[in-house]
Amino acid sequence: MVSPTWNAVKEVDTMFASRSALALGLVGAVVLAACTPGGGGPAPGGAASSEQDVSGEIRAANWGGNPTENNLVKKYIDDFMVKYPKIKVTQEQIPDQFEDKIKTQMTAGSEPDAMYVSTKLMNFAAPAGRLLDLGPLMNKWGVKRDEYVQSLLTPWEYSGKLYGLPKDFGSLAIFYNKKMFAAAGLQPPKTWDEVRSHAKTLTKGDVKGISLADDSARWNAFLFAWGGKVLSEDGKTAVFNDKAAVDSATFYASFQLQDKSSDLPKNLGATWPGDAFGKQKAAMVIEGGWLIPYLKETYPAVEYGTFALPPGPAKQATLLFTNAWGCAAKTKNADACFLFVKFMTGKDVQKQVLESGFALPARKDLANDPFFQSHANEKVLFDSATFAVPWTFGPHEAKVQEAMNNALGAILLGKSTPKEALDKAVAEANTALKQ
Repeated sequence: MVSPTWNAVKEVDTMFASRSALALGLVGAVVLAACTPGGGGPAPGGAASSEQDVSGEIRAANWGGNPTENNLVKKYIDDFMVKYPKIKVTQEQIPDQFEDKIKTQMTAGSEPDAMYVSTKLMNFAAPAGRLLDLGPLMNKWGVKRDEYVQSLLTPWEYSGKLYGLPKDFGSLAIFYNKKMFAAAGLQPPKTWDEVRSHAKTLTKGDVKGISLADDSARWNAFLFAWGGKVLSEDGKTAVFNDKAAVDSATFYASFQLQDKSSDLPKNLGATWPGDAFGKQKAAMVIEGGWLIPYLKETYPAVEYGTFALPPGPAKQATLLFTNAWGCAAKTKNADACFLFVKFMTGKDVQKQVLESGFALPARKDLANDPFFQSHANEKVLFDSATFAVPWTFGPHEAKVQEAMNNALGAILLGKSTPKEALDKAVAEANTALKQ
């Protein structure tokens, strides 16, 4: 997954909660009689009793715009049809506005059978009864929940049912410049206080020790580690202005406002933190696996390493960005669709995902894959999933994220205190949540 610009990175974030930061639209009321909110669709049974007996045609949609990903998906589909010669799969690439276009198709009753499911699409489609409950099909075709990294299943659950199987994920770690660390006689820090101290030491001339962006998809890792939450347990109220939230925002801002050891990427002549890191204007940044291919392609001379985000006062936390494969509730060939989802999230394809360097696999049985022995940075990111918090906030998450980003911008510019900015942002978020 390549992130050449800061805008592209924010898109990737949303797809791995990220990649598709699209606002949720108003959706029509065309629902098949067999579909009910929270689940439904055709019964998963059928005459076929073995995988090789399943036949039919299905359409499978993935977002496009990235040639690497498109080519990988095409290869996997070709491999699937070799394994299941009685099932024909037509690939449909949607290069932009993926969720909006899928929702339009759902309104018209013309959606594909299988599709990428982002958290934004999940937040609409599962409550509206547009996605197929995969539980019965998992039982029928021998797929167990514990095959997957457990934190990756949470975003695809609704009302006790599972509507997607995770296809890959991204998490956050701290990338550090090895030469700068060595010159300063520093080792990777193990606490946030050490990160702060290291950032001060590494700040010299026009180089900052770290570059922290005005982005909730970074600050929220601190929020969770400090014991805060974005929404209440029922998801109906924004709560990111309590003491834990204020303390975490205060600490996040301290690098820039107090220590002068951080600055926004644009002030470092960069488009996003990864660019600042590549230009060696920042000795550390908090980013995900998308930075690895970006550095390889754009700044190959930079020598870097990674370490996990340290524990905060409450717990260790990072953010989890993930997507799934799911089936439309209205599919006329549920068995074929599920076998496709099973294949695309199975060990063989997931191993290829890992080895491609494009993303991290969703399966636990790849945790000790030989790939990681020579790819320590990817291993750090993969292991971070065990303490990662899914970055998704319900059907109004775009407005919630916007409110948090505005607050963070005001804080880092010194225009508001953390408490004032977060109180205002919570009020804005709650207005959206009531709609």
